[in-house]
Amino acid sequence: MLSVRSFWGQLFVILLGCCTVGCGLVRNAIQEDRRSSNSLPDFTHRPGTWRTEAVRMRDGVELSTRILLPEGVERAPVVLIRNPYDLGPFIELSCDLFVRYGLGCVLQDVRGRMASGGEWWPLVNEVADGEDTLRWLARQPFVDGNIALYGVSYLGGTALAAVAGELPVEVKTVAVSVFGTNLQEVVSERGLFPHELLTAWAAFMPSRRGNRAPGEAYRKMLEHRPHYEADVAAFGAPLPFYREWLKALEPGGGLWQRPETVALRRLPERLGVPPMILIGGFDDPFLPATLHTWESLASRERSMLVLGPWNHLGMQSGALKNPGIKDDMNQWAFLIPWLRHALQGVPLPYEAGRVVVAGHGDNGARVLPAWPPATREQVLFLDTAPAEGAPGACASSSLSGQSPVMPVSLSYRYDPAEPWRSEGGGRGLAFAILGRQGTPPGPVVQTWPCARQDVLRFVGTPAESEMRIAGRARLRLRVRSSAEDTAFVAKLVDVDEKGRALHVTDGAATLRLPLEDTPAPIPYAPGSEREVEIDFRPTAWVLTKGHRLGLWVSSSNYPMLSAHLNTARPWYEETTPVVAAQTIELGGTEGASRLLLPVEPQAEAPTASVH
Repeated sequence: MLSVRSFWGQLFVILLGCCTVGCGLVRNAIQEDRRSSNSLPDFTHRPGTWRTEAVRMRDGVELSTRILLPEGVERAPVVLIRNPYDLGPFIELSCDLFVRYGLGCVLQDVRGRMASGGEWWPLVNEVADGEDTLRWLARQPFVDGNIALYGVSYLGGTALAAVAGELPVEVKTVAVSVFGTNLQEVVSERGLFPHELLTAWAAFMPSRRGNRAPGEAYRKMLEHRPHYEADVAAFGAPLPFYREWLKALEPGGGLWQRPETVALRRLPERLGVPPMILIGGFDDPFLPATLHTWESLASRERSMLVLGPWNHLGMQSGALKNPGIKDDMNQWAFLIPWLRHALQGVPLPYEAGRVVVAGHGDNGARVLPAWPPATREQVLFLDTAPAEGAPGACASSSLSGQSPVMPVSLSYRYDPAEPWRSEGGGRGLAFAILGRQGTPPGPVVQTWPCARQDVLRFVGTPAESEMRIAGRARLRLRVRSSAEDTAFVAKLVDVDEKGRALHVTDGAATLRLPLEDTPAPIPYAPGSEREVEIDFRPTAWVLTKGHRLGLWVSSSNYPMLSAHLNTARPWYEETTPVVAAQTIELGGTEGASRLLLPVEPQAEAPTASVH
């Protein structure tokens, strides 16, 4: 049996097979592997033949649209996929699987990409174009009155955008993997920009046919100052959508006022939203957007959320693996039954309105009524006292349950020209599209930052029993800086008895945007004290008995996030970085710097299996 279950593995085998033994044999082998490995029922149909139509949008632009029905079927429920990627054989595989269960598939090139007309501007045109396409589709004689929207990553964004407008009654469900409706936290980490996600993606997708040398473009963009003109350095001309992203780093940025963006953000709250199945990964950069969508979803009691320790390609990365789950960004064992239920009335083999969660350190998965689950807040204070007996390559200060009585402080010097390099985490996509130029994602083994004077290290006591962290940890810091604006970043690590540290999660804040709900930048007077709160990326992590929780604090996490240049001007407009003296105030009776952990009161054994 052919086993090609990764994204790149399947794409490679398809392309190779089409050049040697023929696409049909390769596709059949892949689909049989998907069916058997996901315990799916026997296929009911064979694929028919593709045909192409030009679908006219409201402004006259025509979008290339391909249609595939089961062999011998003239009228069927259909799944709509709207696609920007020039990866034809791989995208077609999903359609090929759907039709084997009697579902039609409509695959459309989005505006400005491949064979479709118009200008390429990511996400902005997808609301109107998706709405127009649905209206067209609902009138087609080959549609039996039941439509689903499906997509992974940007394709999931087009699916969500299509139902952000006026929704035809024929739309019965939406299935989305590794995407969401509220993208503000994805685009901006308190004014810092996710280079490993958006700069890398822009280097890969600048125009209609993409870029044959995205790695070179990415390198040029990172090196250029001011960064606002990095597009010209890389492509010889401005990239308007990329510049709009940069200007959206503050809460009032123009991107967030666009009607299309507002409609997408408000979509989950609408009472008429159909049931959804959402799939997210704890090492996926779109996890916060996925969770925001779920948390505000009006149809949540009829919907489904599947969360696992996956990166953006649906794979487990790093040094920690969950052996009881299947890696796949589609999660076919959930997705195929969901679509057949919504479009064909086939009974679901599982209960809707639930969350299936497989976290880092779990052995299998759990079925929960909500996410995050009920937790208690465990408070750990930052202390200058040495962490007694802590393993590791260098000495660390301590995390303890009591705040230092006397005020104390720790200081370091942050030079933007020598940023702390990223190791692991869930913010990046460059690893998938740029290869070795991308930071490996996930719970990567960390290099102890002993030689760096700009990283403060804190380590707690050994866990007396298994501790399950679930949700979003927070770090409150009382800080001072010599700069007019700067950043503070933090990383949580899991330290075992031998000193091996694994990346758990990370977060960042700036002095001008110190809190999650700061509505607009707040000017900062150099040398004054300010409290910032770092909201870590959500996680599900099991800290094993005997392991210690580590906290590393600095001012950069590059290139996962842009390096702050320590000036009041936006970093992307600045050409000259400034070295900053940073201070963290510890101790005292009020407002002590502290870490707030969401800990489940009692660890639960896995009760389900994610296939």
